[in-house]
Amino acid sequence: MIALTATTLGFATAPMRSIFSMVLVGCLVCVAYACAALMSLTSILDLAAAIVCYDAGLLICLLGLHAFARILDRRRFV
Repeated sequence: MIALTATTLGFATAPMRSIFSMVLVGCLVCVAYACAALMSLTSILDLAAAIVCYDAGLLICLLGLHAFARILDRRRFV
């Protein structure tokens, strides 16, 4: 569930194309983990999985947006 939530956050943040929003969401993921660690026993692997999945979601979505933009640019000049 952590991986799915983090990947969804990455997909939701990437279309904004704002570095500030990407970094802010990453920091909020870490803050949420810190709050969860204070309330219960959690593993550092949970945080690592969330960060890796968030970055993967960002990367996949940004690469998709870039590829889509390149296709549109090629169609415009042909």
